[in-house]
Amino acid sequence: MHHHHSTIQKNLIISILLNTLIVIAEIIAGIFSNSLALISDALHNFSDLLTLVLSLTAVKVSTWEATPNKSYGYLRVEIIAAFINSSALVIIGVYIIYQAAGRLITPVKIAASWVIVVASIAFLANGFSTYLLSKNSKENLNAKSAYLHLYYDAINSLLVIAAGILIYYFNWTILDPIFSIIIGLFIIKSGWDVVLEAVNILSEGTPKNIDINVVTSFITAFPEVKGIHHLHIWSLSSRMSALSMHVVVPDQLISKGYLIINKLEKALKEKFDIDHPTIQLDADLSKEQNGIIKINGNSENGKGI
Repeated sequence: MHHHHSTIQKNLIISILLNTLIVIAEIIAGIFSNSLALISDALHNFSDLLTLVLSLTAVKVSTWEATPNKSYGYLRVEIIAAFINSSALVIIGVYIIYQAAGRLITPVKIAASWVIVVASIAFLANGFSTYLLSKNSKENLNAKSAYLHLYYDAINSLLVIAAGILIYYFNWTILDPIFSIIIGLFIIKSGWDVVLEAVNILSEGTPKNIDINVVTSFITAFPEVKGIHHLHIWSLSSRMSALSMHVVVPDQLISKGYLIINKLEKALKEKFDIDHPTIQLDADLSKEQNGIIKINGNSENGKGI
């Protein structure tokens, strides 16, 4: 875990330094070239810079030890950071589209050569930063939000390069606001996807890769299990899931029941990658073993109390 976080921190620091240089270069070039597309890309890169700083802070905080008041530690900090970052993306995307709409009505002269050179530098820097965070993005939602910022920045820079080339050779200045709108739409889409994922985790939603009905069928297939109820599955972070449930078993010694719990915990980890299962055993004292399974207050036909 420590090595995982140190790798993310190193990659984030490199990306922060690169994005600082990109923002300065694009703002200066955007002013001199009068290119909204370049300034839009600079604003997006500036949001990335804030995102990367926030992500780096969240990675450091999430490694703090658990306390009596924070029994799970600070795992949710990375989700909060991801939510803030992705929400900022959506707002910036809307702002860019708003600004571009004005230039569609009144196009302005663009110094295309500045646009091409600076956007090319930004593309290379963003592409390298994206490469650094690509692996981390598969394991950490906070890193994923930062990765998406940089990934779409690289695409945005590529679009700006294309607009600059067409403006340089054909003087199609209207392409500057058109490409800015495309950039804005890309930004909104990437940000909104992460917003939804972060909200699902913060609201204790079932992880998107887990179907609670499949988990139910899997558990009740064990011969020792007569039924389950009060089943809850939620995400502690983008990399850690938790489960709690009551499992109905035949009346038996506590030591034997403990073996059932261990068996279920190992199976849940192997099959669904659930890290923190909390299982309570209920003794089946009834003669009838055909009843109902209750999941989160809803009743379903099956084995149970």
